[in-house]
Amino acid sequence: MKRAAGVGLLAVAVAAGVVSGATLAHEHAAVTSYSGPPLPARFTAADGAAYRQLAVTSLSNPAQKSATLTVHVGSDPVDVMGACDRPVAYAYMFVKVNGTFSGLIKCQQTPQPIALPVRAGRTAVVTFVPAGGPYFRSVRADWQLAAYTWTPPATIRPAPAAPRLPRSYTGPNTTAGYGNSLMKLVASRSGTWPTDHTATFTLTYHGDHHLAIVAICAGTIGGRLQVNHGIDGSRADVGNPCTPAGPDDLGTDVGDLSGVDGQPMTLTFHIQAPSRDFAAAYAKRAVSWTIAIYEAQ
Repeated sequence: MKRAAGVGLLAVAVAAGVVSGATLAHEHAAVTSYSGPPLPARFTAADGAAYRQLAVTSLSNPAQKSATLTVHVGSDPVDVMGACDRPVAYAYMFVKVNGTFSGLIKCQQTPQPIALPVRAGRTAVVTFVPAGGPYFRSVRADWQLAAYTWTPPATIRPAPAAPRLPRSYTGPNTTAGYGNSLMKLVASRSGTWPTDHTATFTLTYHGDHHLAIVAICAGTIGGRLQVNHGIDGSRADVGNPCTPAGPDDLGTDVGDLSGVDGQPMTLTFHIQAPSRDFAAAYAKRAVSWTIAIYEAQ
């Protein structure tokens, strides 16, 4: 993508009248004891996208309740990334953009960037909040958090091999509402983004057998691509993120299916970039995908 002259991604913060690139939500907590490796100022992702750091801040949990970065989004996408000094603790960080939850950073050995859902030309107030509550254990950890802009490679690189899914697996029995059931593969399709961005299935619905959709994407931005589906010509307004390929490939599915018992149904899946504003940039980062439908036995 061509960068507009004088435009770009700017991180702006003011502390004591000085532009520093970051502002903490609690001014008195500007110093932390983060001791892990610093997040890089620049790096190149495995698919060739070039990242440049815009702003960085720190957070100590539980001493600080949150930290904030303010970024103005120009012609290039912006991501955020975080690292903590105790990755074995599996600490998590909620990411909010202008007050709305938009992602989750997991403290791990190799930090991974996540996309911000902000349109070009808009300002984003990015707030980082240590995860807690019934599903997350609050972990004492010191964090470093940063915002990055990225540009895609000049030439798209080959995508990884398409994810291979099992013929069956054991999953929750949503038909009965309790226990587990054997899920058997009914059909699957694979393709390479951005060339292949639709998949169509025709199958017969059996009302007493739960159907689950599993979408797995392999590639640096695999977990960012959105997958939505329609039945017999309809189309869902909102998609779900594709599951990144890895050890927990079948940890989540992107939806359940319902229809008329004994009647055929046509399912059409659409794979798309997470943002229309930056679709051209995402179209230069290749991803392989597999979409599968499983039926409870």
